Amino acid sequence: MRECAICAYLGLEPRLTSSTVGLNTAIEPLIAAALERERAAGSGEFHVLVAVCPEHVVDIYRERIPGMSMAWKLAIPNR
Repeated sequence: MRECAICAYLGLEPRLTSSTVGLNTAIEPLIAAALERERAAGSGEFHVLVAVCPEHVVDIYRERIPGMSMAWKLAIPNR
């Protein structure tokens, strides 16, 4: 189990979680905490996979936390 990266970023007591979620973000602490990362094509953001608790998954989905959004797929550069 991992600690929620969003809890840590927001300075909250980190909750344990066994799930990950894909985010588009340019927030450095989340990029650093990512289990995997890929630069999003044509932007300063990264697609990152981070451990997130269920409460924060909902907050991200509903766009309640500035600077991040759900990443539904990886941006793949033109070949």
